[in-house]
Amino acid sequence: MEERGNQEPSGAADWLLSAEERGNPDSDIDRRRDDGRGWTEGNQVEALVDGAAYFARLYEVLTSLDDDAFVHLCDWRGDGDERLTRPGSELGTVLADVARRGVSVRGLIWRSHPHQVHLSEQEAIHLAEAVNEAGGQILLDERVRRAGCHHQKLVLVRHPGREDDVVAFVGGIDLCHGRHDDHRHEGDPQAIELDQRYGPRPPWHDVQLQVRGPAVNDLAGHLP
Repeated sequence: MEERGNQEPSGAADWLLSAEERGNPDSDIDRRRDDGRGWTEGNQVEALVDGAAYFARLYEVLTSLDDDAFVHLCDWRGDGDERLTRPGSELGTVLADVARRGVSVRGLIWRSHPHQVHLSEQEAIHLAEAVNEAGGQILLDERVRRAGCHHQKLVLVRHPGREDDVVAFVGGIDLCHGRHDDHRHEGDPQAIELDQRYGPRPPWHDVQLQVRGPAVNDLAGHLP
């Protein structure tokens, strides 16, 4: 087995590139660690399969926050009336409630194109207005090329001085209509309109990772 520089061979080293091999001088993620590694170790990662599992876990985390906590999020599409669990658990309502309590809520959402072309500009505006009026700050981002978008789906929650409570959710599930499906794949009751072949409640199978440990600091570098 070939060693890489001064690093000891390991399973991660066989699969992942070192900072030198990545060859990206514009990234400071690897340089912060000052060990030549392009990865972290000692993380706890749990796969939350399908939106119902993710939304329920996110709701549990958000509703248990202390007033001095921080919530950071990036999203491709966000619908303020999407229920995380039951009626009364709508995304915009939950985020606005924690913002009013003093939680620092900061977000970046793709501004999108209008609903008339089957996208979500109006929905993004409504979510931002609800949270911002409650004391949070959600910005709408359209700094992309024509017909382009950013596609991040990331939520990070932290408490000052409580590193064990820092958690990030990252993966493929947006906080929006159509994603609240489960293992039965009967679709989200708050459906989105897709090709009629998918039916009135299109199924949506996807995964979000819950991450704790050093990797959360790397994910934080992508947040507003």
